[in-house]
Amino acid sequence: MKIDSNPNIMKAEEPSREEKHPEVRKVAKQFEALFVNQMVSAMRKTVVKGGLVPESNAERVYQSMLDSQYSERMADTEQLGLSQMIYDHLLRQSRPR
Repeated sequence: MKIDSNPNIMKAEEPSREEKHPEVRKVAKQFEALFVNQMVSAMRKTVVKGGLVPESNAERVYQSMLDSQYSERMADTEQLGLSQMIYDHLLRQSRPR
């Protein structure tokens, strides 16, 4: 067996915390998506409605579904950092004292 000393070859690392608790990561992302959805909904209420055609119930339902999808995509990017903070907090709380 030959051992390659090439520094460009990545060695197998110990599994990260995310890999050990994927269900906690999923819950943290879901909570962030819920939070972002509430924020987007609140922002949408500040937009002045007006125009020639009144808003229908179907349009409101569609807009709500679209906002939900936007929120999930924003949470998936992990740019806000909220899901990471939630994840860390949940892991700290689950440790035995």
